[in-house]
Amino acid sequence: MTTTRVAARRHPHQVLLAALLVVSGLSVLVGRARPGSLAEALPGPMVAAWAAVVVVGGALLLTAAVWPTRRGPLTPLYLELVADPPLAFSCVSYALAALVVAGINAIVPVCLLLAAGGACGVRGAQVWHTLTQVRRDLRDIEIEE
Repeated sequence: MTTTRVAARRHPHQVLLAALLVVSGLSVLVGRARPGSLAEALPGPMVAAWAAVVVVGGALLLTAAVWPTRRGPLTPLYLELVADPPLAFSCVSYALAALVVAGINAIVPVCLLLAAGGACGVRGAQVWHTLTQVRRDLRDIEIEE
């Protein structure tokens, strides 16, 4: 029987990124758009949807990071799998919108958003691979009666 290793989920960088996502999303949801900002230039519903995805996704990642291991290692992975793809899409799409609206003046936030989106995409792929391997391992277990 093969052994599937569950990918680390409490890495400080992962927790920091999740916390920053929650804070940045909340600041957009509860704050007012500054004049000349991307939030002001884009339609309100688009900005609110982006911020909501970022807050919920970041909260799910934080929940996954602190989930007690004794309650099972798979639940946090499923939480991550629910959070990572929408976060990746939201960060990349917001970065592209910022680039279109603000151009080169937004290069720093665009790079940060692309990095966050890329990190969420890579982590989502890692989690998908891990869960696929776990399912494969469970399917290969012979049950003796």
